[in-house]
Amino acid sequence: MSREPGRRRIYRSRAARRRRSALAVLVAAALALLVIVTAHGASPKTVRVRYDRKAAVAYADAWALKTNPRYWSSPDNDCANFVSQCLAAGGLRPTWDAGLEWHADGVEFPSVAWVNCGAQKRALSTRGATHTRYISRATRRQPPGWSRGDIVYLGSVVDGAVEWQHVIICSGRRGGEWVYDSHTAARRRVALGHWYPKHFTEVRFCRIADVVQYTGE
Repeated sequence: MSREPGRRRIYRSRAARRRRSALAVLVAAALALLVIVTAHGASPKTVRVRYDRKAAVAYADAWALKTNPRYWSSPDNDCANFVSQCLAAGGLRPTWDAGLEWHADGVEFPSVAWVNCGAQKRALSTRGATHTRYISRATRRQPPGWSRGDIVYLGSVVDGAVEWQHVIICSGRRGGEWVYDSHTAARRRVALGHWYPKHFTEVRFCRIADVVQYTGE
């Protein structure tokens, strides 16, 4: 028995709706798969941060003769802590590489590399999992391109090995001579000769990278 014309139109309409619904499901699934594949294969985001030497030195000059109450500080050994604060003021970000963590924790005790000269030098000289090196070059003599915001490590030979015991930050020039700021003892715009070679036998001039690249932001 043949169906009436109106009933045939109803059946055709229902079949068309089912086909459109199935097609929509397939399209949605394909789009979802495309998003997953794209996200999986996408390169990590890269951010380039320029070291703000002016800001680092402004901080150094402002706090060379006193301590910032926003940070933990030590009355006996605060030089690396002070330099870390200066570098952070210049825009260098905390790092979290295992064994080389470099970060503050407010007034609580920070990471070892934030406050210890030797650990700080190792951390800043190492390319991390998500960042390029903070120290681009370390030399026994003042290198070409030396500038404010660069840092100097000072030390002595102990049991046959160099022990880094002090760090200072270059704050500019005075009378044609480079001058430096430091903590422990607090000094502001003092020439290198105040420390080396008068009190230390070893020196490393460390250029801070003008640009640090971070990935996976």
